[in-house]
Amino acid sequence: MPITQQTPMAYQVGAFALIHHQGAYLITRPRAPLQPGAQGLPGLILAADPGSNPVELHLRRVIREQVKLVVSDLRLVGSYVARGVPEGHADARLHLIFGTEYSAGILDPDATQLSAAEWIPGPELLDPGSAPDWLQSAIREYETAAQTAAAPVAAPPRSRLGFIRRR
Repeated sequence: MPITQQTPMAYQVGAFALIHHQGAYLITRPRAPLQPGAQGLPGLILAADPGSNPVELHLRRVIREQVKLVVSDLRLVGSYVARGVPEGHADARLHLIFGTEYSAGILDPDATQLSAAEWIPGPELLDPGSAPDWLQSAIREYETAAQTAAAPVAAPPRSRLGFIRRR
């Protein structure tokens, strides 16, 4: 049996922001969906040369362009693979979800990229069947990480700095 060489699987990488503000998350409706379904998160499919700029810089720029917001630190809170992308340029996409807090700006979706953007309360998104599994998982991870970061750290017991009193 002759061995046929298969072309390697082509893939793309997407970076998306799970933006949190006062118990709600920003959900968008892009004109050209990058994620499965009609709704999604602000983000992009990376098309830059590797090493030219960190993912975070691209994602921050896209957030400013798409929704006119500035966000705080970005933390990876989830990922998933989507198979069979609409344009047919790849067999799969690896989507990275970065959790972050709203910092500044007034929500003003770019009408050329988004048909809608709104803040949806976290509990509403976490109701069974109300949002995709990947989104619910990213929200839970983000909220767990936020609770851990906000938890007060107990002070270590006071030591005597190694001084011992001799008799």
